[in-house]
Amino acid sequence: DYARMGQFILEGAKVQGQGILPEGWLQDATTKRADIGKPGRGYGYQWWTYDDGSFAARGIFGQGIFIDPKRQLVIASNANWAGGASSPKESEAREAFYQAVQKAVDAEAAAAR
Repeated sequence: DYARMGQFILEGAKVQGQGILPEGWLQDATTKRADIGKPGRGYGYQWWTYDDGSFAARGIFGQGIFIDPKRQLVIASNANWAGGASSPKESEAREAFYQAVQKAVDAEAAAAR
C-alpha cells in the first residue's frame, strides 16, 4: 500500500484523471518550508524535502515513501526499528539507500542512451 500511495502522489494525486487536492497544494506540500539543519534537506507539509526535488514521508520506526519526480521513482519501505528514530544510524542508512537507488537509475539511463 505504501508503494501505491507513493505512485498516486507521483502521478499528481488524481482519481480517474481528476485531481483530488486543491490546485497547487501538492507542489506546496512537497516544497521546503522549514530548514532542518541538514544540507540539501528540509520539511514541507508533512513531507521531508530534498533540494533535487524529491521528497519523502518517513515514519518513526523506519516506514517510508520516497518519491523522485525527476526520475519517476517511488521507493516504499517498511521496517520496525528498535527504539524508533532515536539513533541516527538507521536514518542515515535509509538516506544512503535512496541515494544509491537514484545513482543506479541514473547509470541505467545513461547506459541506455
